Amino acid sequence: MSTVSIHRPLTIFDTSLRDGEQAPGNAMSLQQKLRIARELEALGVNTIEAGFPAASDNDFAAVRAIAEAVREARICAFARASSSDIERAAKAVENARAAQIEILGVASEIHLHHKRQITRQQALDEIGNAVHLARRLGFDDICVAPEDATRADPEFLGTMCEVVARAGATMILIPDTVGCLLPGRVPALIEAVRAHVPAEVKVAMHAHDDLGLAVANTLAAVEAGIDEIQVTLCGIGERAGNCALEEVVAAMTAHPAHFSRSTTIDVGRVYAACRLLIESLQLPMARGKAVIGENAFATAAGIHQAAIIRNPQTYEFLEPDRFGAERRMVISRHSGRHALKAKIEAFGLSPTPGLIESLYRELTASEEPVCSDSKLRALVLQNAPEAALPA
Repeated sequence: MSTVSIHRPLTIFDTSLRDGEQAPGNAMSLQQKLRIARELEALGVNTIEAGFPAASDNDFAAVRAIAEAVREARICAFARASSSDIERAAKAVENARAAQIEILGVASEIHLHHKRQITRQQALDEIGNAVHLARRLGFDDICVAPEDATRADPEFLGTMCEVVARAGATMILIPDTVGCLLPGRVPALIEAVRAHVPAEVKVAMHAHDDLGLAVANTLAAVEAGIDEIQVTLCGIGERAGNCALEEVVAAMTAHPAHFSRSTTIDVGRVYAACRLLIESLQLPMARGKAVIGENAFATAAGIHQAAIIRNPQTYEFLEPDRFGAERRMVISRHSGRHALKAKIEAFGLSPTPGLIESLYRELTASEEPVCSDSKLRALVLQNAPEAALPA
């Protein structure tokens, strides 16, 4: 097993099956959720947020099934700060080996006034009572998420952290609910939250990607000593999505000494886990998506290909096989003679200099964006049948 491993542990909380699934077009069947939950468990995720049991009977059934099927990872159930939600969550995870509840609070003025229409004191009473109830129902792992924390009044956010810590919360989540946070603000925000809770209460980060900064904000949180990060496979989630698990893992793998943190993620399974999600949801994916995109480890330009043939590190900072992916040499009208020769030899054929030159001229004049392996092989055998003969 290849793992990110240096010093202080960082726990990984995956919310693909809750925050990720509730985004438009991402709804999953029970069987899809079970397959993905098992893959997340094999990947080494510490906590799997299995869903929102109070949302529907289907959600309840899915959380319950995952709680019974997964034996290694902790199973988290999401709940609002209401007795019915918390009771439903407790019932859903009663058979889990290890369970957590994540309870949503109200932190920002805009959410207090326009979403919930309640006062600050009502919000504090509500979340404090919710944590007390979760304790009475047997939860010893309680995460409180003050929604829209990054737009909240710092003083009120600090008071909420104090209230829930006294009530028995074991973790405070910092949700960047609308993705407005900048990386430079992250350390001070974490420090401010820690200042209002005892040392044993952990702090976690949940970043959205509305400004394209979810991964940057999450990595800034890792640098600042956050205890846990919340992520999703492929960055799926509301609006522009969440922090992408694979990108955070790739950054920590590429710069282990810089981050000096350890996780239980099996890096070699990252690509397979993401492909499972993509196939399950028939998820459109940008060709250039970091780590998992079709072109993430592919080259078509001749100058790059020639250098990669000599040493992949010339144009490949990340090694594809570390993540369970493969390097691809794509032949196109931009490819050069070195790439053609290497590709033909990879077919087990014997190219001659004349054949290479002929194919090079033909491809550079082509209007087609790429030449598939099957077409290239056919062109070789069509132009030089002797290439198939043993050397």
